[in-house]
Amino acid sequence: MAELENDKHPAGPLFHQPPPGYWRTKFKLERMVRFKNLIIHRERWAGDIDMASPIAELFPGESLASNSSVTVQRINQEIKQMMWMVNWDLNYIGVATRVNYKERDPVDGEVINKYDLILDYYRLPRNGNPHIAYQAVIDVLEQGIGLYKGRLKQAKQELFNPINWAAYVIRIPITVMERAGFGASEKSQDMLIGWYARFMQILMGLIFSFIAIREGIKVQWKEIVTDMWKWLFK
Repeated sequence: MAELENDKHPAGPLFHQPPPGYWRTKFKLERMVRFKNLIIHRERWAGDIDMASPIAELFPGESLASNSSVTVQRINQEIKQMMWMVNWDLNYIGVATRVNYKERDPVDGEVINKYDLILDYYRLPRNGNPHIAYQAVIDVLEQGIGLYKGRLKQAKQELFNPINWAAYVIRIPITVMERAGFGASEKSQDMLIGWYARFMQILMGLIFSFIAIREGIKVQWKEIVTDMWKWLFK
């Protein structure tokens, strides 16, 4: 099996996307850990199975025996439902999931086939030594878990950083307009940038006005509002 290779990502969004916050990171981390435990229970390799979370913890409220056919069916169902989300989470944080396998073809001889360790989990070659495929999957999951643990610590510190809160407030109009579907075309992108520039100018004007009030400087609110209204809708 060759080294992991990074996929070519599509063009990025118009605005730089901020890293996930504390709660979103915590959710992604818990999902990835759960996925790893499901893989371990499905494969049941000696040494790893003793370190995995118990079935009762993975499926709370369900009466599942540790090695019954019903349990295997539920594990496979959960893996298939989660694999796209886990694959996205891994690629989002920069963990490559695609690998090259050298395989023997009866017609063409030795060929190199590409697989995604998460999306193609059920199709990974397991001839000879099936533990190699299992370990490759666990390795990329461990890399992702380590990165999300590091991000979680950083996000926890950011909860108490006023600069980050200010950044979130400033980015609110971008988030709203992106959710509304703006930015999909070049024309709407230009419109989005124009609206955001106006928002920032208004915000800075309000900040300077409040600073002036705090310093005891008289503010001509009527003229300011009138000029802002004309400028905003010109």
